[in-house]
This record gives sequence, C-alpha cells and structure tokens, in this order.
Amino acid sequence: MIDFVQPWMLLGIVAAAVPLWLHLFGRRRAAVQYFSALDFILATNPKKARALQLREWTLLALRCLVVCALALALARPSLPLPGRAAEVAIGAGPQAVVVVIDDSESMAAASHGGSGFERARRRAVHLLGDLPQGALAAVVTSGYPARSLLRQLTVDRQALLRSLAQAQVRPRRDDAVRALALAQQLLESATEVPSRRLIVLTDLQASGWQAIAAPTLRDRGPALRVFVERIAPDSLENTAIIDAAVDRGADKSGAQVRVEVSIVHHGQKPWRDYVSVRAAEREVKSLVQLQPGEVARRSFMVPASAQWAEIVLPNDALDTDNRRLVRLDAATALRVAIINGAPRPVPRDDEAFFIAQALEMGSGGPGELTVDRIPADKLNAAALADHDVAIAANLAGLSADSEQVLRQFVVAGGGLWVTLGDNLPEPVGDYLATLLPTRLAGLRTAALSGAAGHRSGGVALAAPRPNTPVHTLIGQRSVAAQLTRDLADLAEVLPQVRVIRYALSLPAADLGEKVVLRFGDGAPALLAHHVGAGRVALWTTSIDRDWTDLPLQPAFLPLTQAVVRALAGTRALERKAAVEVGETATLGRDERADQLQVRLEGDSDGANRTRRVLHAALQHAGQWAIADLDTPGRYMATELRGGVALTSRPLLVVAPHSESDLQPAASGPLAAKTFDGTSAATAATLVPKSPVWTAVLVALLGLLVMETALVARGGWSGRAPRWLARWL
Repeated sequence: MIDFVQPWMLLGIVAAAVPLWLHLFGRRRAAVQYFSALDFILATNPKKARALQLREWTLLALRCLVVCALALALARPSLPLPGRAAEVAIGAGPQAVVVVIDDSESMAAASHGGSGFERARRRAVHLLGDLPQGALAAVVTSGYPARSLLRQLTVDRQALLRSLAQAQVRPRRDDAVRALALAQQLLESATEVPSRRLIVLTDLQASGWQAIAAPTLRDRGPALRVFVERIAPDSLENTAIIDAAVDRGADKSGAQVRVEVSIVHHGQKPWRDYVSVRAAEREVKSLVQLQPGEVARRSFMVPASAQWAEIVLPNDALDTDNRRLVRLDAATALRVAIINGAPRPVPRDDEAFFIAQALEMGSGGPGELTVDRIPADKLNAAALADHDVAIAANLAGLSADSEQVLRQFVVAGGGLWVTLGDNLPEPVGDYLATLLPTRLAGLRTAALSGAAGHRSGGVALAAPRPNTPVHTLIGQRSVAAQLTRDLADLAEVLPQVRVIRYALSLPAADLGEKVVLRFGDGAPALLAHHVGAGRVALWTTSIDRDWTDLPLQPAFLPLTQAVVRALAGTRALERKAAVEVGETATLGRDERADQLQVRLEGDSDGANRTRRVLHAALQHAGQWAIADLDTPGRYMATELRGGVALTSRPLLVVAPHSESDLQPAASGPLAAKTFDGTSAATAATLVPKSPVWTAVLVALLGLLVMETALVARGGWSGRAPRWLARWL
C-alpha cells in the first residue's frame, strides 16, 4: 500500500486535463483550405501522416505525465519494503526513540527457531542501527521490575548495543505499567526534537498487557507516536504447573508425604501426557488429559525422608513452567483459627463466612494458608495449638480462663485479631482489657435516615503521628507501622467502605502510634500493638455485614490478607511455600545475626553462586529482605555473626504462572496499535516504507527532456516502428 506524506497534493493530478483540453478544444483553428496537391501527397505517403499524428499524441501524453508526476512528487509517496511487512520503521531526521523490549518469562517461548526475546533483541538492534546520526535513543525492559538500560536518552549507539547484548530473558512477570512510565519520563526529557516515538517489542501476552494504556506526554513538545510490534511464538499451546502443596499428615506412619500438583493447559487443542514427581531416587508418574483452559489436580505419595521433590512436565512451547520444586521437610501452610462468636445456619449470615472466604480465596493456592473454625464454647489451649493466628469474631464476654488461653497464645508468639459485633458485652470497658490495643469507651451508631440509614464517612488510612517518624516505628518493630505500610495501596478504595456502628476508643498517650485506619470522623477503625512475643489487632466494627458493608467491598480481601500475615509475623515468612522470581523474599531474623548468606544450590555448571547481605539497612524490623532472586530453584539462607554460622533455612523461588498463557491481548489500548499482518489500516502506519518520490522527480526530469527534444527537432527524423505504426 502506497503511503503519502502530503496526500492533498494529489489534487494536482486534475491539472493533467489542461493539456488535453488545449489539444482538443483550445487551439486556434484557421479556415480550412483544401489543396489538392497536399491531399495527394498525404494520400500517397500514409507513413508520413502517421508520424505527424504520433508526434502530436506523444507530446500530449508527455505533457499530461509531466503534470501528474509533479503532483505525485509533491505528495511524497512511499512503498512497503519487501520481506518486512510486519516491522516498525525508523523515520528520518532528528528524533527521540525509546524501545521497550519485553524480557518476561513468556518471551522465552520458541519463535522462528529461537526464543521470542532473541528475535525482539535482534529487532531492537536493527532499529537502533537505522537511527539517523544525532538521534536520541534509550532501551527499557518490561520484566519485573522494569528498568532502563541507560539512565537517560543518549546518542551513543555503542553503549546502547552493549547494554542490550547483556540483557537476558528472565522468568518474571511483566511490569508493563512501570516500563511505559519509564519510557514516558525519558521522552518527556526530549522536548526540543521534532519527532518522538515509542516502539514496543513484545508478545503482547494477555496477563501483562491486556489493560495497559499507551503513555501520553504532558509537555508542549511534539506529539508521541506509539508503535507495537508483536513477536508471536511458533505455538500458543502450553501446559504449565501452577501450584504444588504438601500434606505431611496423609500417611499416619510418617513414611510418606502427599504432594498435590495443579496443572493447567492453555491453547486450542486437547493435551494428553504424563506428569512426573521425583523425590530422592523415586519417580512417580500420572497420565493427564486436559482440554483447553482446564485445570487438573493429581496426588502423589513420595518418601518423607527427601527434603525436596521436583515436578516435571514434557517440554512444550514454554519450558520454564514445566519444572517446579516443592519442599517436603516442613509444613508450609499458615494456619488460622476463626473463633466464631455468632454461628448461624445460613452461611452468608454466619460471622465467620466472609472472612473465611477471603482468606481461602486470597491464599495463593493450596498449601499457602489453611482455615479452621472453632466454636466459642470450645476455645481452649489444645484447640489453638499449632495455629499461627486466631480471629476472635464477635465474641461475647469471655471467662477468665478463656481470656487467659488467648493471652498465653499471644504471649507465646501467636497473632490475635479481635472483631466486634452484637455480642459485645456491657459495659465494654473491661472487654479483653489485657489484650486489646485500647480500652473501649462505648458504641457509636450513625444517625438513621429512612430504611437505608445515614452511614458514617468512609474508612481512610491514618498516617503516623508527626512526632513519630516512620523509621522510628520500624525500628521498634511496630505492627501498626507495618500494617500502615502494607495497606497504603488501598488508600483509594478504603473510603468506599461505609459503617453504621462501631466502638469508640478511650484516649491514651500512645493511641496514635497504634492506629492503622480511621473512620471518616476520625475515630480509630483498626489498631494494632505487641503483647509479649505476639501481635494483637482490633477492628472496632463487625467483620460481617451487621455493622458495615466492608465484606462487599473490593478492599475486604487484601485487607484481611494483610492483617493476618502481619499478625503472623515471622511465622508467615517462614511458612510461605515459595516466592516468585523478582519478588523480595523475607525471612525472620535472629537478633544475634549481623549477616545473611544466600546460596543457590544445584547450578547447572556445578558451581554455587553466593550472595551476601552485608548491611543492616537491608533489614526491616526482625526480618531479612532478599531482593534480586532472578533464578528459579532452591536456595539456602544462612545467618552469621562475625562470620560464624548460626542458623540455615531453605528458600524456594518459582517462576510466575501468570506468564504461562501465551494468548495475546485480544483488545485494549495497545492491542489496537499492533500490526500482525491482518489489519491493512494498521499496516499503513506500522509497515516500513521506502520513499519513492525521488524516483518520481527523476522520471519527471526525463519526461521534460523528452518533451523538449520533440519540440526542438520538430518531429522524428526516423520512421516510427512498424508495430507502433500498425497500432496507430
């Protein structure tokens, strides 16, 4: 398809009718005088007559072509380059270009004999090589966390090519939002160039790119042109391991443990093959048949003496999700006990229904978190044994023995979350007074207005007190400060929550340090503090729908997950089955340790790569934070003091299963800017063009020379070719 820079100049072709009109109607016509001698000469020499006629029509055609060629040249046409019909072109002239290259896990899928990332990198090298002299450029990678290979736009092509050569595809999820934000920042620094372009080289995998919008520059520089070139894999058929959990209690003898494996198949065709589990020197297989989009779960019994088990699938389009490790040497599930103070026969009316659903749905898969329900009248030390967090949901006044059971559980290191409801006894001042972060002063009910009632303002995040800096709270290992930090992402959705009844807190000097969330009128909503080695949180309204609509709001699931994990403390860190590549792994810290050594075991080259955390700045309160774990596998974390090992713990890193579905985004802002060979309209803006207007100008010059030669010589000295004379 021909592209024109100035298509309105094509209107000049209409001027080609002027020579034709002059030839047919515009010539001055003299009176016709018949000369018999001339008629005789023309009649006896027909070739001469044809030559004169040919000369006249040739001159007319040349003059019409000259006008058309002039209009065509002014329109500046371009033609597609053969063999490169799905690629983005680099324009001519001064410009700023940012190339975003996708290096997430899905780009490891086979594509035309190599991985999609290798093809994308070759395209990026080609695009950078096509840049005109003096053009500014940068490269951004979109795998989590997204990063710019150089800090700013540069004219140094060699520096860009060197950094691009060192980039590798990583088994990480996409961080497309941040990648485009980095590209936007780079391009906004180039307001003086006449052209700015953003080129995205990606497989457009749906989980990472479906809802991503193209950036919009906010300065007064030239408009941004965004191009997306899809690097399609050879096949979209892919089967992946999405979860693995261990049940150590499945065999009463203790000789074996059960491994629960979840497998999903993505694609358009059915899949049938074996899944294997290898532990110690034993291998167990199971035949699996899956339809597209179907999930299968299989159980395997393996020796309990093994520390690790490896789950293996046959190789397919994406190999990185066909292997997964799972720990066998410890129970990994975080255990939560819900003490139900108001059991009801209808599930949605039961006190524990919504919070149990939120914990189970947001646990990340089997083995991450288990929930047990305990009736309030069955509360005892044995019932809470082996649990990490207890949720006291709408309990009535407890006996001294029951309250002592809860206190012993917390002091020993457990977490307790107290939520209120209609069972709250009167007076409220002595309710769990030895455990709660604040003494209760009474209940407040919002003024009613009709059947629906007039509800209080929404919940909002409470910032730490001005005279208590955040770093001081972290240094004191404040659970309130941790929750404030963990819930910061919910600042926009929390105000949507409405409450019609809640408990008031008695004023205290340290109350502000314990408040995490407040209601719209300033009353504390969520408070937290430490009791002994454990943590206690208080939710001053109900956790069901009796006093609030929180269970029906989007904030409910992340809020409950954050509170439970914060209350579990280091137990949540130690029990987490695995962390994804790219995530920051956190481990509980021995107070004696001043150093942490992390070793990746079982490297393919036989060597162990070691990474040391040397500075206390990398520690949070009571925790080690381990970043940049970019290789799936098993690690060993060893705490040291003065170079002497104190404790060693295993750590498991897995690839993200969100990258396993290779289907591209079918819609969305960026999908509309993608050319994959099916959209002619998009091809007009994305297909590389070769300018042909120079050739048109050369042809125009040739036509003018020919027209001048014909007029100057007064005709052809020779005879017209026989075939042309015969045609005339």
